[in-house]
Amino acid sequence: MSIQIGSSIPLMVEKKLTEMVKPSKHIPQQTLSLSSLDNDPYNEVIYKACYVFKAKNIVDDDDNRPDFLLREALSDLLVYYYPLSGSLKRQESDRKLQLSCGHDGGGVPFTVATANVELSSLKNQENIDSDTALMFLPELHVDTDGYRPFALQVTKFECGGFILGMAMSHAMCDGYGEGHIMCALTELVGGEKKPMVTPVWERERLVGKPEDDQPPFVPGDDTAASPYLPTDDWVTEKINVRADSIRRLKEATLKEYDFSNETITTFEVIGAYLWKSRVKALNLDRDGVTVLGLSVGIRNVVDPPLPDGYYGNAYIDMYVPLTAREVEEFTISDIVKLIKEAKRKGHDKDYLQEELANTEKIIKMNLKIKGKKDGLFCLTDWRNIGIFGSMDFGWNEPVNIVPVVPSETARTVNMFMRPSRLEPDMVGGVHIVVTLPRIAMVKFKEEMKALQ
Repeated sequence: MSIQIGSSIPLMVEKKLTEMVKPSKHIPQQTLSLSSLDNDPYNEVIYKACYVFKAKNIVDDDDNRPDFLLREALSDLLVYYYPLSGSLKRQESDRKLQLSCGHDGGGVPFTVATANVELSSLKNQENIDSDTALMFLPELHVDTDGYRPFALQVTKFECGGFILGMAMSHAMCDGYGEGHIMCALTELVGGEKKPMVTPVWERERLVGKPEDDQPPFVPGDDTAASPYLPTDDWVTEKINVRADSIRRLKEATLKEYDFSNETITTFEVIGAYLWKSRVKALNLDRDGVTVLGLSVGIRNVVDPPLPDGYYGNAYIDMYVPLTAREVEEFTISDIVKLIKEAKRKGHDKDYLQEELANTEKIIKMNLKIKGKKDGLFCLTDWRNIGIFGSMDFGWNEPVNIVPVVPSETARTVNMFMRPSRLEPDMVGGVHIVVTLPRIAMVKFKEEMKALQ
């Protein structure tokens, strides 16, 4: 596969070798069950990310080859995170996922690839587009007959820099867990004997018990319609929101409403602004309903709290429904109040149990979102992925982390990303990754430009 990068020669990536890396110690055969949140059909998707590392001045031998070092460390990592070497399959009987470990020796697909250019030849290291990123990512797909939940690819550039590509089933972990796994991998590369945080399975702690006959809640059914949907002409953009813009928006919001001792967060004010901008850009039916979804962490809601090493899904989705007219007419502070209310509700222990029970019903009944999803809008925060420790194992910290989500997911999700280390003028700011119909993106970018 090749992609033209500017006026230079086309970028070509050659995948030279893929092998199954097995745990460095024997793993007994066992079958593991997952939590209700892991089993949620909406979580059975493959999320991917590129970690970009610049070159260093070294002798090119086995002790200094990133592919060799990462392969050896991966084998040791699988002793501690052995479920990653198993095989996932959804059972027909109860529609639950089961993870088979050690039955075939286990293993994680590990690909070594080479690029024909220097890393600096990419048009923009700090803003690699999704099509280019796919070249640096391992292939991993959900398969009804069973599939590996984790895969890695190391792509080496002529300059000595490299990109570590990761693919992971969301059923195995959330962003918090993925961050711990990748940091643990690099700790082992760097010479640690074991991960600093001991991984914990304990998925049974988040299993719901449906006890009533109430129909389950399924978000997003028949939301407000957009004249631009359906379409095959989608476009993805990364939009910079600088620290001074965030500060001004927070100040303006606090003038609208006194939140007393409550802190208003970047996620809340930018999320509210994004919702208003998206509704305008899609020209949603003003009397139709649009739904804002946001992820709320529940690690400390569980009693006792989940341990640091728990790497399964530990968040629930909360939803704020309004008509498109209300979203347009409400102030930023009005919407921030609703987001805060949703977060507070998500932190309630009784509500968590209700949500786990609701998820169990959705799984059992095999329910899916029906009708239009034009007005469904979800926010997810990837700013904390990979910062639970150092990822410097000799090549300094990654200069960038580039997420790639399934196209169907990307169309309803806006991602908050930490700016690249190559952009010093973006310190304190955020990258927003947005996918919209091309015609709507023009209006959306106008709305975002007004924020500057």
